[in-house]
Amino acid sequence: ENKEETEMPIVDMRKKMMRKSYKVTGYRVQVFAGGNSRNDRLKAEQTGNALKMSFPEQPVYVHFYSPRWICRMGNFRSLGEAQKFLSKVKAMGYRQACLVKGQITVQY
Repeated sequence: ENKEETEMPIVDMRKKMMRKSYKVTGYRVQVFAGGNSRNDRLKAEQTGNALKMSFPEQPVYVHFYSPRWICRMGNFRSLGEAQKFLSKVKAMGYRQACLVKGQITVQY
């Protein structure tokens, strides 16, 4: 019984943290774009996981945008920040990486 009581506030905190973000127009770095196969989904996830180890502070987004699996990173408000990160990613050998403008999530 005690265990449940201590777990409750943690869940509430997490919900509050999620609420403290909003969407603005900004940039993400697209690090992988594949096809629509299961293998492409795996590659998108593996690319995201590999880059997450090098850049733990950057969020990773793996989505299916029909007809392809996409992996994007970061929430950059300025083009300059996004370009700086893009050049780091390209320097690691991800030559197909590019910038994508769109809705990003920003913390309050």
